[in-house]
Amino acid sequence: MIIKTYQKYILKSYFSCLATVLLVFICLVFVLNIFEEISFLKDKNNSFYYAILLTSLNIPYLIYEISPFIFLISSQYFFINLYESEEIDSMNKFGLNNFKIMSIISICSFVVGILVITLFYNLSAELKHFYYDLKNKLSEENKYLAAVTANGLWLKDQKNETINFINAEKLRDNYLEKVSITVFTDSFDLVKNIESEKADITNFEWVMENVLVYEDNSPKKNYEKLNFETSFDKEKLYSLFSNLYSISIWNLFNFSKDNNLINFSSKQIVFHLNKLYSYPFYVTLMALISSVVMLNLNRKRNRIFFITVGVLISVSIYFIRYIFDIVGETKDLSPFVSIWLPILFLTIITSFGLVRINEK
Repeated sequence: MIIKTYQKYILKSYFSCLATVLLVFICLVFVLNIFEEISFLKDKNNSFYYAILLTSLNIPYLIYEISPFIFLISSQYFFINLYESEEIDSMNKFGLNNFKIMSIISICSFVVGILVITLFYNLSAELKHFYYDLKNKLSEENKYLAAVTANGLWLKDQKNETINFINAEKLRDNYLEKVSITVFTDSFDLVKNIESEKADITNFEWVMENVLVYEDNSPKKNYEKLNFETSFDKEKLYSLFSNLYSISIWNLFNFSKDNNLINFSSKQIVFHLNKLYSYPFYVTLMALISSVVMLNLNRKRNRIFFITVGVLISVSIYFIRYIFDIVGETKDLSPFVSIWLPILFLTIITSFGLVRINEK
């Protein structure tokens, strides 16, 4: 397909706006995130170096999260430039109507959205995984470590002058299954071994069931239930192991077919995959919404007015998506409906703005 001169010019202008807005957001995210990391690392040596490293690893994920609004604001910026240079009037006079301009930037947004999901998202997921791994190692001077290996889930927990090495086969709902705990003194003298069929990890004080305790020079002891105090509860463990944004899309496909070690629920995975599938449509819709709004507003308004409108639209769409995401993560709506229904709703609303768009 041969790209015409006017199409090349529109694409060049749109990509320029997209790159400018992206650069601004990268700088903002870097500044905001680095203060958070410096606060986290304030008692560590080389804290500034690690803060920059952690921020650099986390930026792709944060940019991906806000990228739909980058597309929205970029489209606004594109039309602001056309208005200020009065190029849009020249385009209209030569037969390039508003609908054609919108079509070009919408198709461009859709293609970029596909590239983001297939390439950028996987890079973001890998870097996010390294981010969690590094931050976990730096946490509390390695008092609390967590890892997943072929032998299961492993935790190191320093608590009450003892060091506990915890191994479990699976993390399922509120329970760790097939739990083994080796307790050492802070000088690494063995205290005891504890084995349990499963442990309720709802709180920091775990409730272990069908427990065997082995202590030095003592016969083994059986307990129907035994409380064990740790530094981990359900929420903390799931935050360490269940962030789907640190898993590439190819691994998500595999997890959807087979239970992985941590056993993400199938609903979680289907919900997240639907968010990824919808991404190109979502960013295209953001570009369309921005275009429709800009073409229906009085073009003589100043930039501050347009930016304010863009922020208000972004906040409104964010809360619509957030509400549906929360509902979709419960049992009230299926993942498919909770992801695609707000897109359908916004598409219908946007279509009303397309009426007589070429007369604007």
